[in-house]
Amino acid sequence: MKTNTNKTINTLKKSLIVASVAAAIAGPVSAKQIIHTNYDYAPVVNVKPVVQTYRVNNPVEQCWNEEVRTRSSASRSHTTEIIGGLIGAAIGHEFGSGRGQDLATVAGAVLGASVGRDIKNQNTKGATYKVVERCEIVNSYTTQERIVGYDVAYRYNGKVFYTQTSTHPGKQIKLRVNATPA
Repeated sequence: MKTNTNKTINTLKKSLIVASVAAAIAGPVSAKQIIHTNYDYAPVVNVKPVVQTYRVNNPVEQCWNEEVRTRSSASRSHTTEIIGGLIGAAIGHEFGSGRGQDLATVAGAVLGASVGRDIKNQNTKGATYKVVERCEIVNSYTTQERIVGYDVAYRYNGKVFYTQTSTHPGKQIKLRVNATPA
């Protein structure tokens, strides 16, 4: 009897499976389950660019000429004093006689050395200037604008709708229209 019962159970299982599949195929379908996607076009009513403003740094090198005081190139040499002293001694030696001649030679040497020092200082005393080019990097900011999208108004079925696109839509915009049974 077990074999007949197993056959009956297997037959019932197969019948239930077939009935379930048939019911699923032939059964009622919800209106939300059927969606048809179509495309349509709507006239564009208004397009306004969406503009983003930002600052850009363009560093610029600026240069100018500047007059700069330079150090005097005073010589460390004592040549002018020595030459002045020798010339003064020679001139002093020509004047006087005896012990006076020696005194005139020494006085001429001292006076000549002093004159030599004054001549050297006169040549290097005045400040000298030279022109030097100075440069620096300066930040120079400019403001730039970039179109990042478009605000679009379009008319469809008598109503005005709004959207934003990344490109200019032109005179009409393509719409995805989903239709479902009511």
